[in-house]
Amino acid sequence: MELSAEGLRHPLAGAVSARQQAGRYIYCVAGANEVLSLGSIGIEGREVHAVVHNDLCALVHDCVAQPYQSDDAQVATAWVLAHHQVVEAAWHRWGAVLPLTFNTIIEAGDGRSAEENLSVWLNTEYQVLRGKLDALTGKAEYGVQVSWAPSLIAGKIAETSPDMREMEEGIRSRPRGIAYMYRQRLESLLRKEMEARAAEEFKELYSRLSRCVDSIHVEKTRAVEEGRQMLLNLSCLVSLERYPDLAAELDRVGSREGFFVRLAGPLPPYSFC
Repeated sequence: MELSAEGLRHPLAGAVSARQQAGRYIYCVAGANEVLSLGSIGIEGREVHAVVHNDLCALVHDCVAQPYQSDDAQVATAWVLAHHQVVEAAWHRWGAVLPLTFNTIIEAGDGRSAEENLSVWLNTEYQVLRGKLDALTGKAEYGVQVSWAPSLIAGKIAETSPDMREMEEGIRSRPRGIAYMYRQRLESLLRKEMEARAAEEFKELYSRLSRCVDSIHVEKTRAVEEGRQMLLNLSCLVSLERYPDLAAELDRVGSREGFFVRLAGPLPPYSFC
């Protein structure tokens, strides 16, 4: 059997190619210079180890230079959860981390391996990364969600609004057809009042909570359980000494009739790095 020159390969060619194509999946950067392995705690049980530069380290696992992809929601959820668990383990160990987004992978290139490219990145971005870590030391992220019961709030507005009370009385004293038109106007007025009240509550709550945290991001509101409407959804960066102020303020909000508070955390500072 004949082989052309194109078909001949060096015995180590496959190994070199595999090394060059290998990637490093990055979970986070921490302020530590420990050369260590955290064990098989990564995505799909991969071993997580530290790549160190000066007093920084990146927690990574070896991988192919391709993103994780799956049409199975359970599989994807397990990957994201594993990513979070590695970040959280690093956070508890070293106190300050910069979490990277799921599926952040550095590949080989420019004549360097993926790990060498990662070291170059840590060196190039050292001052920025070090500054961010210093700013986050001693702080944690909390998710704050405030919702209300629209039907209860609407009832209170209807009771206290002179215009709406007058319209309600007018409905009872008019023929059915005209009363229907008045009812439509009343509902429209109530919607506007609710929108104005929601905007007012958001502004007031944001102002009060901002005074209790180090930094704050407004997130999109989401659907909550039936009978409730989310007023605001915040990510808050909070230092240890300021957390009691935030907790006390949220207790005051939650004690109001028709208001509900959800506090999630402490978490690594995903939204602030």
